[in-house]
Amino acid sequence: MLRRLPLHVVISLLAVHVVAFDVLVAAATSHAHLGRWVTAAAAAGLAFGATAALCERTWGVGLVLAAATSFFVAGALGMGPTFFFVVAAVGTLPFLFTMKHMARFHLGATVLFALLAGAAGTTASLAWHAVAPMVLCR
Repeated sequence: MLRRLPLHVVISLLAVHVVAFDVLVAAATSHAHLGRWVTAAAAAGLAFGATAALCERTWGVGLVLAAATSFFVAGALGMGPTFFFVVAAVGTLPFLFTMKHMARFHLGATVLFALLAGAAGTTASLAWHAVAPMVLCR
């Protein structure tokens, strides 16, 4: 028997799509430097992960969490507008709504999943923060 995603999870994933689309449009229409394409790639990761999660792929939730973490870290480092914190909050919701179900399956795997997704997003933002001055000053 095929089980469907709960409505609140579907709504949170659709909200991720809306926020990702907003970030993509803002990045595509800005006349800023190369950093806008990095922001667009992170927003595309949000949308791709949300689409996978809507197709009931657990890794999609992890990709959304990693992208949301990268937006949070980028906002904290001052690499983007304060709207990045809104993107991070919306991107975290799908994991928060599915965390209980994943933990019921295997608590250790859920903790490791969250740590790996958070570490991937943090590493991506810190790497871009380190490389951006060299790339953008050319």
